[in-house]
Amino acid sequence: MRDQAARTTLALLACATLGVAGCSSGSGKGKEEDKSTPIVRDTGAQDGAALPTVNMPDLTGKDLAAATAAVKAAGFTGEVAYRDALGQNRKPAADKTWKVCTQMPAPGPSNPQEKVDLAAVPGKETCSGAPTSVPPVKTADPTRITIPPTKGQTSNPPNPTATRPDPRPTGRPTFVFYRNCRDVKAAGAAPIRRGDPGYGLHLDRDGDGIACER
Repeated sequence: MRDQAARTTLALLACATLGVAGCSSGSGKGKEEDKSTPIVRDTGAQDGAALPTVNMPDLTGKDLAAATAAVKAAGFTGEVAYRDALGQNRKPAADKTWKVCTQMPAPGPSNPQEKVDLAAVPGKETCSGAPTSVPPVKTADPTRITIPPTKGQTSNPPNPTATRPDPRPTGRPTFVFYRNCRDVKAAGAAPIRRGDPGYGLHLDRDGDGIACER
């Protein structure tokens, strides 16, 4: 009887030992499965997210030094390139002696890494190639005519003076500048040819002398 009881006790102890080991084995397996599970972290970037933008100022009429400073101050980090707006292969200098005629990108929101292209002319010229220093037209004072008194009169008759208009024109030539073909068409000036007021190489992409023909 004692032997049987001892064997029974040993069997129970063995079962208890095997049960604990099984539980420990199952727990270890769960930890291994947790380690194999990939961890996904949300970085905050999603497909289709909007790119950062900066506001491109209107640089038309500014000298290249001021325009370049305005581009950098707006937050653009890309290249700033200069070219002759009249296509005469002159190399614009990034100083106050050249002024901006057209710009790319246009004023408004833009990618800060986009290349900035500034078409300019010397400060003594206009964007159409005409000189800016137009000599003023002098207007002569109206000719004053005095009618001498007739015999028996002590003074001139009423309204003794008369004026003659000056036949020479008094107005200055009007400068016309279009930023793009949309403005040309809105003004009813399309197509615009080389030599016409407002013509510029920035409007004539193919360089055939006719701009905004389509």
